[in-house]
Amino acid sequence: MKQPTLCICLLLSTIALASSSAEPRQDTTRKADTEQAPSAADQEAFATAHLIVVEGDVNSRLAGRVRRGLENAAAGAAQVVIVEIDTFGGRLDAAVEIRDALLNVDLRTIAFINKRAISAGALIALAADEIVMTPGATIGAATPVRFTSEGPIPLGEKTISYFRKEMKATAESRNHPTALAEAMVDPDVVIPGVIEKGKLLTLTTQEALALKLAAAQSNDLEQLLRTYGLELITKDRAAQRWDVGSWFKQFRRWQVWLILGLVLAAAEILVSGFFLLWFAVGALLASLLAWLQVPSAVQIGAFLVSSFLLLVFSRTVLHSVLFRGQANVATNVDALEGRNGIVVKSIEGGFKPGTVKVGGEVWSAVCSDDIEITKGSRIEVVEIVGNKVKVKP
Repeated sequence: MKQPTLCICLLLSTIALASSSAEPRQDTTRKADTEQAPSAADQEAFATAHLIVVEGDVNSRLAGRVRRGLENAAAGAAQVVIVEIDTFGGRLDAAVEIRDALLNVDLRTIAFINKRAISAGALIALAADEIVMTPGATIGAATPVRFTSEGPIPLGEKTISYFRKEMKATAESRNHPTALAEAMVDPDVVIPGVIEKGKLLTLTTQEALALKLAAAQSNDLEQLLRTYGLELITKDRAAQRWDVGSWFKQFRRWQVWLILGLVLAAAEILVSGFFLLWFAVGALLASLLAWLQVPSAVQIGAFLVSSFLLLVFSRTVLHSVLFRGQANVATNVDALEGRNGIVVKSIEGGFKPGTVKVGGEVWSAVCSDDIEITKGSRIEVVEIVGNKVKVKP
């Protein structure tokens, strides 16, 4: 039957629920020791470049785009990959996935911070060989946080310790200053003249240049290409492909359940029978449990059990209450045939209706033989036609 199949498909799509983790790293050396980018004369003449844009929320979908973009660049004619960054951060597991892909690609990489690389965005920038920033851009503030109903709160020491070393290891691998990377995550890191204890490090473009974190400043992508002697040959289009699993992972668990509940409720409007409605209610219950941070197994169990019990309830108790009178109406009408009654208003010939009383109910009636039947006469119901009965003496 269609309804169970539709429900099962929607059920399976919800098991793509998410989790997150992360950490930072540190060092004090830099590949580029000047504030200015290498001149075009120092670059390979018109080296080919591939552009990947990282903007908005860092999530699993974005990580998949970047990974596929790097694969396309490595398989093509590109010699350099430019990662243009403008993000306030997002999921740390997605940022780590992007970081690993950048470290593993066998091409020169340039992080072009066009406005900001905050939180998870800072880790992505550190994974590039060089960092170039637009005027007024920022990088840093990378302490892992968890969003609650009371606002963002830092994660525990275990996660902060991990992400601090993740940032440090990334900076080490690309010869970026590791102390700066650690200070972006851990407020206990002190760098004299740069950051005091209890503060998180965030750098402007000029500060990043002065501290040898950024290699250069460029007003826009065109200036960066000219400065580095690059020719942009590809801006990966295939990386825009959409997949359901990655799309779901960008949402919190309670949001996934809520979306499922709304979809099922909307589907119930199109599919009669009060079938999908109960699964919608179960999904909304699971959404509430997810919002209260109840374990995933309990959420799924509550969804399945509540949906099943409500479905059984609707098919038994609720059905008998709602439709109790309907069967009786049809049965009583059919039962009139063959019953005897009395004429309360004479039935004239020519099939002009009169009125009869049968079983305590009054009906409009005509004579089946086209004869007159006077008031008070006994009759027998022959047939029911619409809202009238045919009778005979």
